[in-house]
Amino acid sequence: MYLKKKLKWSDFVTHESGFIDEEAAIQVAGLYGRFFRHATKKFIYDKTFSEDAEHFFILDGVVLNKQKLMKHYRLNAETEMVSLLQKMKQTAAAPFFKNLRGSFAGVVLEKETARIAIYTNHMGDKEVFYYMDQETNTLYFAIDFDLLIKLVHVHSGKTFRLNKNASYSLMTHGHTLCNETLFDEVKRLTPGSFLVFSSRGLMQKSYYEIQTKVQPIEEDKALEKLDTLFRSAVRLSFEKDLEYGYKHLVALSGGLDSRMTTWVAHEMGYTDMLNYTFSQSNYLDETVANKIADKLHHEWLFKSLDNGLYLYKYFDEAVRISGARAQSSTVSHTLSLLKNVNLDRFGLVHTGQLGDVIIGTYYDDGKQQGFKRGDGAVSTKLLDRVCYTEEQAVNLSDQELFKFYNRGFTGINIGLKPMYQFTETISPFLDVEFLDFCLSLPFEYRSGHALYLKWINRYYPRAANFVYEKVQGKINRKVWTVKGVPIPWTSFPKAVGKFLKKKLGLRLNTKKHMNPVDYWYKQNPELQAFYEERFERGLEVLKDKQLKQDCMFLFENGTAQEKDQVVTFLAFVEQMQQFMQKK
Repeated sequence: MYLKKKLKWSDFVTHESGFIDEEAAIQVAGLYGRFFRHATKKFIYDKTFSEDAEHFFILDGVVLNKQKLMKHYRLNAETEMVSLLQKMKQTAAAPFFKNLRGSFAGVVLEKETARIAIYTNHMGDKEVFYYMDQETNTLYFAIDFDLLIKLVHVHSGKTFRLNKNASYSLMTHGHTLCNETLFDEVKRLTPGSFLVFSSRGLMQKSYYEIQTKVQPIEEDKALEKLDTLFRSAVRLSFEKDLEYGYKHLVALSGGLDSRMTTWVAHEMGYTDMLNYTFSQSNYLDETVANKIADKLHHEWLFKSLDNGLYLYKYFDEAVRISGARAQSSTVSHTLSLLKNVNLDRFGLVHTGQLGDVIIGTYYDDGKQQGFKRGDGAVSTKLLDRVCYTEEQAVNLSDQELFKFYNRGFTGINIGLKPMYQFTETISPFLDVEFLDFCLSLPFEYRSGHALYLKWINRYYPRAANFVYEKVQGKINRKVWTVKGVPIPWTSFPKAVGKFLKKKLGLRLNTKKHMNPVDYWYKQNPELQAFYEERFERGLEVLKDKQLKQDCMFLFENGTAQEKDQVVTFLAFVEQMQQFMQKK
């Protein structure tokens, strides 16, 4: 964080064991401020908060290719992280941080030019939020939204305007658009971008953007390269655990993505792992994960989500941690696990995040198409209220690119936000080289998970011999592709029934999926009462008449998921009312 006048870090943060708290005053020609650090000690040697005569370097997160970079720049493996950053700053093509891999965010201050660069990683999962006070020419930034708001308010007395577009996006998509927060004046730094703050003002620049430029390649060569790159990505992340002497913690469900992270890591020798699963009891996400963990002789932890208890037990904390940039139900299930697990012995949280849309595709029905309003939305009742611009949503040229930045790199990744209180999370599918390669494949390879299924069956056939939750059948059978989904012929009747139930809304009344919120809402009076009470309470605080009317409409006419969106928004207003402008 950067401030123009002196404040005490203790004014904002209570020291916690397991965290590092530091601050430093900065004064160079034309620039005065303070940097603060509040970071978990996990992977401490991948982080830095250091200065020399020419620079000040801050880096938080985890750098998976640290050892490779040390070797490349002929540095001792035990060299401090700041020495590597100094070397890269001197010799690598600008910006040097584009060569880092992992989940990270950082700052570089060039003292001679009084120039500050603030960066997030390629996929933006280590989020950076910022506020520029034009009146005082003061820049505030942080990786914690809640902390940033409090800091700005205490330091300057500033209050914020509610972002109506982000509010409606939350109640339509289940999350805000890529660059938005629920306050107009506070922005999120675009994934793969960095801010430059200097005497010329504030400017955002991009160093990485995902693209879908097809490169012709034979199928066999594509399969071989896909496997090579995936194993390389797995090696990078799992070796980081071993570097620090940690045990592996790996998500596992009935889907393909976390299964492949687990299976490939196991085959590569990373067997000292604990798999974890959370879902409704006795659903495929539990039963299939149990069978896979048993087959591989892994320790396995199952966290039941039955009755939706987590929806109200961890509701307020989920809203605070996420800044309500995603509906509470997509965050609180992670909290429900963390409250019951001691992560001290474990390293990274390894997931399969976004695997199916990277080797597969994010296009609706597996068909290439342009962006249209509401792509990826979970509710359309207030869709007409949402405005889409390049400034807010990053990419409106293509449906898949829009979904990557706004759903994948925003809504879905926010679900892992609670993990950053304890450690870092990594998905091998989000490895830069792996993702770039997959998005360069001929579209027919990605459509219907064609290459994905062939890869598993050819290289890891035993992993294919378990039910795939999405289609309720095994993928080592002949498959038909229906609306972009590969369906084994043995599961066709079940899949058709599932599709019809979804279209008719019947699946909302069953507990036979991972987190059947509507079923829980109907069966659990405590959940009903909680949503009703939070709705009434939040409505009293909300001042905007149009938003109030629309919240009432969506809550009274919506599904349980839509009710969750409404009460998430209202809880944000309630939590943040002291920092909001009064009309």
